[in-house]
Amino acid sequence: MRMKRRPWGETIINENHDKVLMLNDLDDDLFLDYISFPHLVLEIGSGKGDFIITMAKNNPTIRFIAVEVQSMALAYAIRKLNDEKLDNLIFVNADITLMFVKLKERKFDTIFLNFSDPWPKKRHHKRRLTYPSRLEEYAKILSSDGKLIFKSDNDILFNDSLEYIKESSFELEKVDYDYDGNDPFDAQTEYETKFRGLGTPIKRYIARLKKE
Repeated sequence: MRMKRRPWGETIINENHDKVLMLNDLDDDLFLDYISFPHLVLEIGSGKGDFIITMAKNNPTIRFIAVEVQSMALAYAIRKLNDEKLDNLIFVNADITLMFVKLKERKFDTIFLNFSDPWPKKRHHKRRLTYPSRLEEYAKILSSDGKLIFKSDNDILFNDSLEYIKESSFELEKVDYDYDGNDPFDAQTEYETKFRGLGTPIKRYIARLKKE
């Protein structure tokens, strides 16, 4: 869902280039030094940042990268981040499909997909972040023992995503149709907080790369 633009949004992003990078910035020393760290986690579709900011606060020995294509969502996230003293989180305002070339062989410990757009119309399914072609791109940037973790409230998207795994380089490690949220290496997104308040079951899977 596209967010309504606010006059302060662009200002916040322009004033915080140390916290939010654009696609062209990924060739700069700041980003290259940041991703040279041995423990990296990627969230694709970070929304307003509740999940990734909490994760960065709770795991200071890990560096986090959050990718979000909507600049207004990022503005909300940066406003929250400015209230924290964190040096292990960077946001990137870009389409993840354009980032794959930049990331190349960088290996992430975990990739999180949280409440991704379900793209319900069949002709749009290839845009889903869990689609087989996307999974193969994740496989290239994930460490050999890394994890792909997907959460959703949408039954159709979740069930389709389980089928997509069968066509990919991944295999399922765990599937929850009513995830209780008690994994210590997890946090709630703003959507998750809303859905749990409504009593909506949260679905989650954890997948790993198949062993050769």
